[in-house]
Amino acid sequence: MRRRSLLGMLAALPARAQPAWPQRGVEVVVPYAAGGPTDRYARAFAPRLTELWGQPAVVANRPGGATAIGTAAVAHAAPDGHTLLLASFGIVTNPLMLRNLPYDPADLAPLCCFALGGAVLYLHPSVPARTVPELVAWAKAHPGLLRFGSSGMGSSPHISAELFAWATGIEMLHTPYRGSAPALTDLLAGHVNALFDSATTMRFAREGRLRALAICQPRRNATAPEVPTMAEQGLPQVEARTFYGFFCPAAVPAPLRDRIAGDLRGVAAAEPIQRAITDDGLEAMAETPTEFAAYLAGQHALWSRVVRERNLSL
Repeated sequence: MRRRSLLGMLAALPARAQPAWPQRGVEVVVPYAAGGPTDRYARAFAPRLTELWGQPAVVANRPGGATAIGTAAVAHAAPDGHTLLLASFGIVTNPLMLRNLPYDPADLAPLCCFALGGAVLYLHPSVPARTVPELVAWAKAHPGLLRFGSSGMGSSPHISAELFAWATGIEMLHTPYRGSAPALTDLLAGHVNALFDSATTMRFAREGRLRALAICQPRRNATAPEVPTMAEQGLPQVEARTFYGFFCPAAVPAPLRDRIAGDLRGVAAAEPIQRAITDDGLEAMAETPTEFAAYLAGQHALWSRVVRERNLSL
């Protein structure tokens, strides 16, 4: 009996020797300025993570370098689970486009993807096209008049427009802005006449201030069922979806990574988080690290080809 008790105590020692986590506040790095969707989602998660972990989850905005500055901060952080990254599309495209990437993508590990949504192609009403084929015909007949706005070089709206131009053989002028808000403002004013944006911008289409031509995902969006897909209009290859998900330094021990990932999935499944995501016209989910890694690999393959064919760089 004593021998069995001693063996049981010895077996428990390694687990007890592991430090408790979290030992202090957990920093959630957002590589964008405050106020955008990535920042909003981080601030929706933070209080629930604080309650769950018993330590503050603090959102830290570190914009700049096409999201590379904030991303590098997490890639180089101590692998103790106290620094997380909430990233979006740029984490896929930056390694493909940035000449001097300040981090190794292998130094980041995916934890949980919680939102996914297809980009919608919006036009200013001054463009006389109501379908994608009509737009392509108009753009080819009037080269240089199709002016796409975007939230910045390498952003999801930019790369989506490049994919569209490559797939259709049209010419376009690209105007990058410092964020999605000024790009949308100029689209509404007619300074640019096309923009790939999220389904949240549908309110302007319903008011008649914009025209929504297509959504770049396999199925119609439940919050905007009136918008046909690109595939319905002959362009199944134009599939451009943004995502939001958490990452940590890759050197974080696997048991701790799994725990953090599980906690994030639990919070992502909470009704207020799910509602915030669906209100933005996105699909709410709670992917495992393995599922998220597989999705990222597919995105890397798709956008590698677009970047190469369009000769894109930052």
